[in-house]
Amino acid sequence: MAKAASVQITGMRAIVVGAGLAGLAAADALAAGGFEVTVFEARDRVGGRVWSRTLDDGSVVELGGEFVLPPDDVVRRTARRLGLPLYEKGTLYGDREPRPPVAREELLAGIARIGGARDGTIRSALEGLGLSPPVLEAIAARVEVSTGYPAHEQPASVLASSGAGFGPFPSHGVAGGNQRLALAFARHLRVELSAPVERVAWSDDGVHVRANGAEHEAEACVIAVPAYVELVFDPPLPERKRRALAAVRYGHAAKLFLPLAEPAEPSAVLSVPGRFWAYTQRAPDGSALPVLSAFAGSPLGVESLTPEAVRELRPDLTFADAEPVRSEWPEGAYSVRLLESPLDDEALAEPVGPLAFAGEHTAGEWHALMEGALRSGERAARDLI
Repeated sequence: MAKAASVQITGMRAIVVGAGLAGLAAADALAAGGFEVTVFEARDRVGGRVWSRTLDDGSVVELGGEFVLPPDDVVRRTARRLGLPLYEKGTLYGDREPRPPVAREELLAGIARIGGARDGTIRSALEGLGLSPPVLEAIAARVEVSTGYPAHEQPASVLASSGAGFGPFPSHGVAGGNQRLALAFARHLRVELSAPVERVAWSDDGVHVRANGAEHEAEACVIAVPAYVELVFDPPLPERKRRALAAVRYGHAAKLFLPLAEPAEPSAVLSVPGRFWAYTQRAPDGSALPVLSAFAGSPLGVESLTPEAVRELRPDLTFADAEPVRSEWPEGAYSVRLLESPLDDEALAEPVGPLAFAGEHTAGEWHALMEGALRSGERAARDLI
């Protein structure tokens, strides 16, 4: 099937399906390349799985994607271009204190041995290293929380991925909330909210997209929704693309935010049996925030994440008499690599006729990250320009 680049003409129209970071990054790049762009979004907001909320005390929390990690160059470049400052959160994303406690020297020694693991599952690779049971479980819990899936179903190669990274490196966020990235993109784009796309008819000559009961025509289209979103393609996508999309699996994750009676300095504590971690952090002005955030990954973690369990994990903190806020993504938080259902990175990213594909699940090694969403959007735009 011919690539969409074969139909490039200055002033062409493009439709983007999905106003998450991937879709908006694609739309932004297409608009800069001379396309007349319309973005259709099923939700009543932009940002997708990046969603910021301001609590009653003024603290900004991230209901979705949160941490900007050291390798995330595109997030940093995009924030600078959009005039959005980043700030250091103080939370050491890669250095969480396990509970029950594990001797730090023993834990660090175990972590130093996992980087070369490639064969089998995460669980079998860890068992093959001869680690003590407390160290093995602490590392397995850390990876399961980050990926949202049990260790015995994931390939050992995941241990070397950036999303599961260990170490006392700094983490950052967008001042005022990561969703400001999406809002800044959308400010200069035509975005139709509460406009779910039902059907995409395509040929080498262009596309007809049905959204909210109306037909829209364009020369090119970016599909930037999670793989679990059901879209009707006419004609159906090639078999290789269909297989790749059907094989994508998503991790299970949830967040819980508990207001505190007083601000708490940055900290990070991991519940090994509960498969969640609870952390405090700073505001953009450097002051400590009066809120405890907790993140759970894997089905066990999501089930374990209750206000009572979080308070029990953090007896060092005093909690305010206020309702916790919970965030959950029941259809899936982000894509995950599994032995039984590997991600076909090449097929997921490959364009089909006038269609390009974006989303963190198409971002290869950057999957599951905001960085991956942005990279995939920029790549999808390049496929069409």
